[in-house]
Amino acid sequence: MSRKTVKTYCRFCHAYCPMVATVEDNRLTDLQPDTDNVVYGGYTCPKGRQMIEQIDHPTRLQQSVKRTADGGFAPVASAQALDEIAARLAAILAEHGPRSIASYNGTYSFQNSASHDVTRAFHAAIGSPSYYTSITIDQPAKVAIGAARMGWWNAGGHMWSDANVAFIIGNNTLVSHFSIPGGIPSFSPHNALREGKQRGLKLICMDPRRTEVARRADLHLQVRPGHDAAVLASMIRLILEENRHDAAFCAEHVTGLDELFAQLAPFTLEQVAAAAGISAAQIAEAARLFAAGPRGTAVTGTGPEMGPHPNLLQHLVQVINVICGRCNRAGERLPNPGVLAPPSIPRAQATGPQPQWLAEGVRSRVSPEVGEVMVLTPYGPKPEMPTALLSDEILTPGDGQIKALICVGGNPLLAFPDQQKTQRALAALELLVCIDIKLSATAQMADYVLAPKVCLERDDVTLLTDIWHDRPYSQYTAKVVDAEGDKIEEWELFWELAQRLGLQLTIGDEPIDMAHKPSKQALLELITRGSRVPLADIRAADGGQVFDVPDVIIAPADPATAQRMQLFPPGLATELAAALADTAAAGNPDYPLLLVSRRMKNTYNSTGPELSLLGSKGTTNPAYLNPGDLAACGAADGDLVEVRSAHGAIPAVATASDDIRPGVVSMSHCWGGSPDPAAGSDSRVREIGSNTNRLIDNRANAERYSGMARQSCIPVAIRKLN
Repeated sequence: MSRKTVKTYCRFCHAYCPMVATVEDNRLTDLQPDTDNVVYGGYTCPKGRQMIEQIDHPTRLQQSVKRTADGGFAPVASAQALDEIAARLAAILAEHGPRSIASYNGTYSFQNSASHDVTRAFHAAIGSPSYYTSITIDQPAKVAIGAARMGWWNAGGHMWSDANVAFIIGNNTLVSHFSIPGGIPSFSPHNALREGKQRGLKLICMDPRRTEVARRADLHLQVRPGHDAAVLASMIRLILEENRHDAAFCAEHVTGLDELFAQLAPFTLEQVAAAAGISAAQIAEAARLFAAGPRGTAVTGTGPEMGPHPNLLQHLVQVINVICGRCNRAGERLPNPGVLAPPSIPRAQATGPQPQWLAEGVRSRVSPEVGEVMVLTPYGPKPEMPTALLSDEILTPGDGQIKALICVGGNPLLAFPDQQKTQRALAALELLVCIDIKLSATAQMADYVLAPKVCLERDDVTLLTDIWHDRPYSQYTAKVVDAEGDKIEEWELFWELAQRLGLQLTIGDEPIDMAHKPSKQALLELITRGSRVPLADIRAADGGQVFDVPDVIIAPADPATAQRMQLFPPGLATELAAALADTAAAGNPDYPLLLVSRRMKNTYNSTGPELSLLGSKGTTNPAYLNPGDLAACGAADGDLVEVRSAHGAIPAVATASDDIRPGVVSMSHCWGGSPDPAAGSDSRVREIGSNTNRLIDNRANAERYSGMARQSCIPVAIRKLN
């Protein structure tokens, strides 16, 4: 018997927790936390520890399948499937043009460190702008629009590790294991929060739920959903009014401060507090506590980003950070200059707004004011089309109509807003190809479903999180076990199709070998060429390491290139007026409750409940209500209720929860099944949950620039079902 232990890391989510795998004769027999890792300290979550079961799970596709004439699926060799897919793509390309071929790259696609670069290269090779990802479903303001409107600070902002204060807005990292730098780190978040509190960090949390983070906060603003932006506006107003901002920093690096202050005049503490359902004293305390700092950052989560006014909310978060001077300065050491990024020395200066990113580029066919958003990455801005309108791009006839969709590591039928429209769109495609570990709700509608390798069956490097740590940390993992059967990786799908179509793929200015398929290692060498630490050194390390790289000292500003961040960009006055109007708006008596989103420990979007340990913790996404609201609708804990919006209705299992403020319903997204009545999804609500996207109109209250639908803070009514 051959037995070995291998250091690797989990790719169930973005946290990338280090693990030690035991392998016997190519079978994964044990998976434990890597207690030697100095960054994570032996932390893992229950989802990652289920990867042994995931490899051999009965629902896992062991080979690719294709749709048969009778509507079922039959096994097909991946080479044959790729031949057939390439032939159909060639015909669609010839008849309808490049834009008709699209890809959707879901959350799981981010866990394969080569997937996105090769997918983008494929789109570039065929000339198609129809590249979509899960980023623009829930956070385009954070990753794209905010920087385009205001600009950014080239030396970055403060990190958690030396912060005195943190302002967490609708982000529950202890459950989601996701946060941007400055918030509670995704890496061993419980330890990070405990260490922060021990050194005296003050934690402010704004959330309509008393979440796991809120329970540990020094100050919890339990706001009524939808007023996050108004609360921030009133806090900024107070900070400026009491001269608690960094006036010297603002005088040198920003513009529009006076105009912004004037527009914030109506956002009085009393007006906003009454609307948000909290006290004026709490808002004032939060403003003064955050302004006192002197180090720390405000960050948001997907909850408020999917609610009302996300562009405004993100801008105001950037504003409060900037006016309080939460920016790294000249002469300071950059905590993490990046391991896999090319060497550079940032300057303590601003890059101004990039309005061309919001006006130029490919426009949506169905909503011309919406178009490509430029996602700011360590490798420069990268364009992608707004996913909120993907279904409409499929359903709307005319030049450029999407006819073929390649879905990578995503489940649009459960993830996209307006589920009924999504189903119609997927059914209307001439070709739907999925690469998925199981026959998900979307894959069940596909023409071809390709069986992929799971994470422990492939090489990867921590490319996605390279600058998220507060130290120069990275890890390379070779495959732990060989994938059995006929399986491919996500990036291989696009390489194989490109080869069959006679295309040359290029990453940066370097061509990919199209005559002989490159190894994953060779591809990652190409993606990370010129990195601060050579990929070979990261591969040679025993597990994840903090690398001994030369200190990067932030350089002074260059007067010839220094610009200013714009605090009052065009359109902001209109957005502020809308948020202010909401503070005086009456509720809808027909839909008196507000539905908000949430994360659950035992799932990662639509993945998890099929695994035994995770499924034992719940197989549905309950409708959590305050006990008073539950009683008011005549239901008891565990009863079936109907959740109805102006757009649709779903069943749900009612659950009383006193951590939710009255008037709020909290449900997790990406559950349930097909909305087709013939599928019988509603009758299985206790086994598979219910899909909240059936309650959402993807075009109602669509956000400027991104077309993003409002997916949280949805007015609903609840009634008990017989």
